Amino acid sequence: MLSESGFYRLMLVYHLFVCWYRLTYPVYTPADLTYGGKWKYLTHWNAMLQLLYYLSSGLLSLLSSHSLSSLRRARGYLFHLIILPLSIFVPLMFWSLYHWDREMVFPAWLDAMITPFFNHQKHTVVAVCALAELLCVPHTIPKFREGLPLAFAFPALYLLTVLFVHRQSGVWAYPILGALSPAGLAVFCGACVAGYVTLYWCSIHLGRVVRGTLKRE
Repeated sequence: MLSESGFYRLMLVYHLFVCWYRLTYPVYTPADLTYGGKWKYLTHWNAMLQLLYYLSSGLLSLLSSHSLSSLRRARGYLFHLIILPLSIFVPLMFWSLYHWDREMVFPAWLDAMITPFFNHQKHTVVAVCALAELLCVPHTIPKFREGLPLAFAFPALYLLTVLFVHRQSGVWAYPILGALSPAGLAVFCGACVAGYVTLYWCSIHLGRVVRGTLKRE
């Protein structure tokens, strides 16, 4: 199994490649040019958060262990509150909707613009990276109640952003949202927040299981 510093250095190399790929092969769909740009997509929020997280963690891994340990607690909280739950939530939602009715989340005409690598980098590899970190890095694990307000606030903030973009421009981030009735939209949003909080709870308990396993080893 990779060491903590080895894992973050590997992530640094991979995400530097992702940066190069994004700059070399920029992708802008017609929807990206509407109000809110790419920032109305949860996929983009997750990709940018994970990119910044792993680039900064990779650079910190090159410093002394003392410099890294001073930020370990904050990084552990961030990982269990945002990085892991969000990196699981995005692929679960995307691939579930994709196989149910892809036109609701990723219309077929996008295949001509978005390469398979770019699609899986945003919707698959993010989960692989987060789960690999869970196995390789013994994070500080927050108490469930400590992070509960943020676990509610983060998805709520995104959903409010989506609603604000629609109010200002009439554009929905995802076609499925426009197909829902007001009541259906309220239920969908509530289910998304509940689902995210559930994944936060799972991240804490998975962390405890893995950490206990690593200690026994």
